[in-house]
Amino acid sequence: MRKFLTLALASCLLACGCTPKTVISKTYDFNQMDRIGIMAFTNTRPALQGVENLFAKYLISAGFKVVERAQLESVLKEHNISVSGYLSPETTREIGKILGVDVLLIGEVSSYSPARTELTLTSTRRTESRPVYTQDVMQLPDGTYVGYTRNVGTQYTHSTDVRPTEYTINARVGIIAKLVDVETAEIVWIGSADESSSSALDAADYIARVLVKSFSKELAKIQEGK
Repeated sequence: MRKFLTLALASCLLACGCTPKTVISKTYDFNQMDRIGIMAFTNTRPALQGVENLFAKYLISAGFKVVERAQLESVLKEHNISVSGYLSPETTREIGKILGVDVLLIGEVSSYSPARTELTLTSTRRTESRPVYTQDVMQLPDGTYVGYTRNVGTQYTHSTDVRPTEYTINARVGIIAKLVDVETAEIVWIGSADESSSSALDAADYIARVLVKSFSKELAKIQEGK
């Protein structure tokens, strides 16, 4: 049953898209969740190194007890435990026993487009007009002739003004995060979101805030229903 629930949670997330989308287990007993251990997020983008610390900030603000990444990694290194790639139930149980955590927050930077500046050419069409005059002669009543100028129309001139225009495209970040029970390796909550901002870290900070807020609301609803 638990294996089926884990697969269902992951499948639902993929189908839902992002910004933000979360799924929480309706059968997991969150009353047993006291301490959260935060793992280093899978991330190859230097601009987003340490993004898991943003989740620690908002989890603490929301009232959760957090064992942050640096402390967790130090203890795991001391016990010669590797946490790269897939975490087996045996590994999660060992981590939980050593650190005294109940669930692990595991995540990844799923997408990243850096901010960039692009140049485009903007053309403006102009039309100028000027009156056209001609010289003419007319005879006065006394029989004399005089010259005068009269308007015979308007002349139009068309031109195109081309100018370079510079504009900035914001950075866009996508993050997936999940909470895993250390005893069973069951995913009890999973969420994803993406965001654009002039700064990649600002976008990541927003994602961390909305995902933690979403988890807190979902958790409160479940606890109210029990």
